[in-house]
Amino acid sequence: MYVFGKVLEALGCADVGFALFVGLTQPHGMGNEYKLAGVGILVFLVGYVVESFSEGGS
Repeated sequence: MYVFGKVLEALGCADVGFALFVGLTQPHGMGNEYKLAGVGILVFLVGYVVESFSEGGS
């Protein structure tokens, strides 16, 4: 479960980076940037929770 949590964290970071790219390259991409960044943050948080539970809560 530790590796799965780390993978989710990496995907969340990549999604937030992609959201930044979308916001910078599209003329009216701010709404899409917020949506993608929100999804990326949630994916990262799920990975963080999974990782913390796999370590026994430490």
